[in-house]
Amino acid sequence: MGTFGSQTSSYNRLVTAFVAVGSMTYGYCSSIISSTIGQPGWYTYFNLPQEGQPGYASTTTSAISTANGVYSAGGAVGCLFIMWSCDFFGRKRNIQLGALLAMFGGALQGGANSLSMFQAGRFICGLGIGILVTVCPMYLSEISSAFRRGWLVGHHAIFLVFGYVLAGWVGYACYFAQRQMGTFSWRFPLCLQCLPPLILLLGSPWVPRSPRWLISKGKQSEAQSVLERLRKSPDDPDNLVAKEEFYQTTQQIHLEKERLSIYGSVWKAVFKKRSYRKRMVIGFLTQWGAEFGGPLIINNYAVILYTNLGMTGSMPLLLSAIWLITAGIIYNPLGAWLHDRVNSRRKMYIVGFAGIIITTACLAAMTAQYAGTKNRVGNGFGIFFIYLYLAFQGTFCDTTMYLYVSEIFPTEIRPIGMGFSLFGQFAATLILLETAPMGFNNIGWKYYLVIICWSVFFIPVIYFSFPETARLTLEEVAKNFGEEVAVRLTDATDEEKARLERDLAAGSHAYQSSNSVLRGVQPA
Repeated sequence: MGTFGSQTSSYNRLVTAFVAVGSMTYGYCSSIISSTIGQPGWYTYFNLPQEGQPGYASTTTSAISTANGVYSAGGAVGCLFIMWSCDFFGRKRNIQLGALLAMFGGALQGGANSLSMFQAGRFICGLGIGILVTVCPMYLSEISSAFRRGWLVGHHAIFLVFGYVLAGWVGYACYFAQRQMGTFSWRFPLCLQCLPPLILLLGSPWVPRSPRWLISKGKQSEAQSVLERLRKSPDDPDNLVAKEEFYQTTQQIHLEKERLSIYGSVWKAVFKKRSYRKRMVIGFLTQWGAEFGGPLIINNYAVILYTNLGMTGSMPLLLSAIWLITAGIIYNPLGAWLHDRVNSRRKMYIVGFAGIIITTACLAAMTAQYAGTKNRVGNGFGIFFIYLYLAFQGTFCDTTMYLYVSEIFPTEIRPIGMGFSLFGQFAATLILLETAPMGFNNIGWKYYLVIICWSVFFIPVIYFSFPETARLTLEEVAKNFGEEVAVRLTDATDEEKARLERDLAAGSHAYQSSNSVLRGVQPA
């Protein structure tokens, strides 16, 4: 007999791992700038003064800020574009488009013969990444079982950090090639941005289309076939789990369309329907808040931070690479694993931000006291707190920020909601990465107060405003936003489940007439 909510086939796991290559693309492309600004050859080729040389503050910091800014701007545009395209063309086609744009942008950066060409490549790459970072967790959520969704959607954050790790170690290795191979030390890491999206693009024809998108477009037969492959198990020869999920999803989408019809269009509903507005605000704050927690500031400017703490030569790149590999091997996988055991997205997020406050405050104190000195103990503790920061951020926040926004929106507005939410991420990174180099240069450790103050403010917001989504199907999440649920399965009694399974095995849809449909609260 199948187990609803946890049944996951080997095919499901394989598709999850492959689509997460798009997540690795995001991680590598977002992180590679950290290695690039650690390569002396990059400064030399584009005639940019290095730190300590005249013109660094006015010329180089502006170039670095622009490189991060146009990338984030491209990402923001990609997120806005997907609000329309992901519903119109589907999840799969947008994965392919994002991969194509990321490849093109990476090629422009690696082959740049001017700073303008390099910045153009950053924008185009950001455009592709904005699409991938939105559609990949959305797709993974839509193919995952309710009780395994934390681990499966968590692959997005795990592979994302694999991209960070790859960028860190490739950058460190290429640092030693600058004397023998000229521009290879910075061009090769940038060109390598093209490899993960190329793999994704070549293998994408064999990726199934999202069953929930298929149902929303009336392609019922294909949707049921996909669900049966995703939920296939020797313990469930009649595919009852897939049939239950298909029935629940079909009924919920039908209910949502009925509710939306009174508004005229889904876009009007997003603005007029109170529960939808609430989801949009929460989704935006989830992503905005996570970025103001400082992960990209510390990652992208790690080389500068380690230099400020007295590290020289290749050591900043090495420390940055080791820092990232701890997240890839330990913290993000641990966070994904915990989500299906702690069963509270809210608690995970709150613990993460509490840790961010403590570790960032300690890092700020060490930087204020010992930066620029030769005190090895003080600077060592500064580096320790950078590593401890990642233990909290990677384990409790990195997986949660993507998992939560992939769960809170109903199918009919999920592309709009996730696009707007991830737009919040790129809007935040645009602000932070534009100001961070100037902030560290002008006010030093005080720039960390941005992270600390925001985190103190954000914890009560999470506690009082964010509904729980764990151990519910994507359709059942609606009840925690005050909306009606067409079919309740995860908390149905054994008798109700048995009656439904008999009806579905017999090819009947008499579930309502048998009084096994559990209705939610009144619609909001």
